Amino acid sequence: MKARGAAPSFANTTMQIDHLILRVTDAARSAGFYRQVLGLTRESEPPFDVLRLSDDSVIDLLAQTPKDPAHLALVLDRNAFEAVHQRLQKLGIPFGGDPFTRDGRVASQYGARGWADALYFHDPDHHNIEVRTYDKP
Repeated sequence: MKARGAAPSFANTTMQIDHLILRVTDAARSAGFYRQVLGLTRESEPPFDVLRLSDDSVIDLLAQTPKDPAHLALVLDRNAFEAVHQRLQKLGIPFGGDPFTRDGRVASQYGARGWADALYFHDPDHHNIEVRTYDKP
């Protein structure tokens, strides 16, 4: 039974993120970072530098000093996850198996689809970026 005035539930509908806005101090620098580390494609210039995540979603980079760092968790297939892991090592970008440490480990973390291998690193604006894969090795 629903509580009086409760919002309708959308749990059984298909809802996806179309885009999100990430505030960065230098959009071109951040676009280069995400292209180099994650292989994202840059699609447009200001007022937003748009980075393609998938056929259905993008990140808009807004050149505006972030007040607080954001957390962004991205799901990759196993091959893409391993490629990002190798790129982080090659580029000397510190990473770790949880949001708070940079110990060079990959760890099992629970998420929207269950347990996954995950690693975390910071972008140039200190946003906490998580990549994870639900695919088994």
